[in-house]
Amino acid sequence: MNHTVFIYGQEKYFSNNLSNEKIHMCIDIDSCINSSNVIISGMPLTRDNFTVLSLYNNEIIRLEDLYMKMDNKMFIAGGIPNEFYENQTIKNIDLLKIEELTILNAIPTSEGTIKIAIEESQKTIHESNVMIFGYGRIGKILCKHFKALGAVVYCVARDSADLAWIRQENIIPVKYNEVVKYINDIDIVVNTVPALVIGEKIFQKMKKDSFIIELASGTRRS
Repeated sequence: MNHTVFIYGQEKYFSNNLSNEKIHMCIDIDSCINSSNVIISGMPLTRDNFTVLSLYNNEIIRLEDLYMKMDNKMFIAGGIPNEFYENQTIKNIDLLKIEELTILNAIPTSEGTIKIAIEESQKTIHESNVMIFGYGRIGKILCKHFKALGAVVYCVARDSADLAWIRQENIIPVKYNEVVKYINDIDIVVNTVPALVIGEKIFQKMKKDSFIIELASGTRRS
């Protein structure tokens, strides 16, 4: 669209010899933000609530430092913290609050999860016992996809209405206080809940060859 783009935090991805004269690699975050009207970051913006999730950066970007430089800017990212809304001069556009985008994002997330499960699991998805924590956007799609591949699917949820919908889909509904009863039979566990729901009690009762895929809490185990 013929806009000038300033890049920071992508040093490991882009070379310094960018052929497009409209794209400029900044040496520091100040020059990048000061040169821009719209600031775009990732989805999610952060996993630890302290630093920007920037996998291709050579240095840590602190959320506080980013916030202090955002006056009179439009900010687009996923999962923008509440403090960014306290500055009335920042126009925040949170991608995770746009329903259409979050639904569409759930589809490649589900496909990527199944790809990992196929590559890393010790057995076929067909006839495997799969337990999915959470029946939100991603959880719903994962239940459907794993079931279509012939897995026996268990879904853990809190809400009684969600448990009813899970049962209606011919998926085994599980309350959180019932997880221990089933977990020893589970081959693949997928967590979509933004919390560490697999505690020590559950972990100790899992099969030694079980495979865990952590999508939401930021704590990954396998």
